[in-house]
Amino acid sequence: MIEFPDKKYSVIYSDPPWQYNNKNTGGSMKSGASAKYPTMSLDEIKALPIKSICEKDCVLYLWTTTPFLPSAFEVMKDWGFDYKTAMFWNKQRLGLGFWFRGQVEILLFGKKGKVKAFRSSIPNIVSCKSTKHSKKPEEFRRIIERVSFGDKIEIFAREQHEGWDCWGDEV
Repeated sequence: MIEFPDKKYSVIYSDPPWQYNNKNTGGSMKSGASAKYPTMSLDEIKALPIKSICEKDCVLYLWTTTPFLPSAFEVMKDWGFDYKTAMFWNKQRLGLGFWFRGQVEILLFGKKGKVKAFRSSIPNIVSCKSTKHSKKPEEFRRIIERVSFGDKIEIFAREQHEGWDCWGDEV
């Protein structure tokens, strides 16, 4: 594992590489996340040393898909955050799914310590087309920058952004 930074952050933004473990249903199963990048089990994600990089008062923005919603709540709790609310990304296209065709991804918001509600008038749903596999719209980063203050880090980052530290093996 890449070494975590030796710094504390007020804002953690994370898009974990959830491991789906799909059963082969007749296709090659080569189109999923594990064909694009290394994935991690729930236990591996929960074991990340996130607590070691958090300020006493800190917020977490945690991406999940609908099948992993219960797991994302476990991760949030194990990382030391209390769930407060969520934002939704309407991808403006039908995705895959075994029960329903997924069209949204969820950005959970949690806090630890004494973080005051920012009482934003920003709606909790953003509609924009998806592009590259698992790439999140920059609109969410801009929202985070508008409402959250202090040092920021993106966990599982793919590229560097001004004003943000990053951690991940794709940067």
